[in-house]
Amino acid sequence: MKKQQHKLRQSLYAAFTLAALVILVDFVSPGRIVNDDIIDVQQVRQQYFNAAGNYHYSYKVITSEHKFLVTKEFAALELDNKKIEYAVSPIFKEVNWYRLLDSDKFYYSLRIVSGLVLPLLTIISIFLTYWYHKKISTLVFILQILLVADLVLLIS
Repeated sequence: MKKQQHKLRQSLYAAFTLAALVILVDFVSPGRIVNDDIIDVQQVRQQYFNAAGNYHYSYKVITSEHKFLVTKEFAALELDNKKIEYAVSPIFKEVNWYRLLDSDKFYYSLRIVSGLVLPLLTIISIFLTYWYHKKISTLVFILQILLVADLVLLIS
């Protein structure tokens, strides 16, 4: 019985490590570079439906091919009818970075967390659990749930 549980755990660790590696490769690979005109920049008020009634703004750039979230600092620039260059990831077709021509690259923080930080944390925690027999199974389980949610976010 214990040997069967160990094999099941190894299979799950392998599956989640593979999923994390796919997400990581998707983020790190250069992807397709697109040069396009900015059609519009939308500011959307994101409201929380809680007792405090807080809100924040998110900013989205719209081109002829894609719509993607950008930072507040990037959205504050004069962007109408300017050329933008951005990289689209090869597997999940997400925008990894963007920039105006002849300027620095910008990365959206959610993309960094979902494409780089979360997969790396998952791989490291599985490695520590499996090879060094660290008792962090709760952390590994939480990271696995977050990785599944990340996959759902990337696929949709």
